[in-house]
Amino acid sequence: MVLNAADNQTLTVSEARNNFSELVNRAAFGKEVTLVHRGRSQKAVVAIVPAELIEAYEALVDQEDGRIAMERLADLEAGRTTARPWDEVKRRLGL
Repeated sequence: MVLNAADNQTLTVSEARNNFSELVNRAAFGKEVTLVHRGRSQKAVVAIVPAELIEAYEALVDQEDGRIAMERLADLEAGRTTARPWDEVKRRLGL
């Protein structure tokens, strides 16, 4: 799925509320993204997006988390860092 930011529709919260069913259908079936803003700033605060976009984002996050975990394990195995027991970490953080 390729998204072009220039194609995104931007609405106020009131406009989005009044057209919510249509916006959901456009996201689900037309793969459209709608940005919703509030106030005078016109800065988007939320978006109505196709669920597959969120699924793709979550997959990317999982992939990056896995890459970082593998790097940390390699650092441990190579002696570049040491592990700390969870009880020690909790104590140091005051948990």
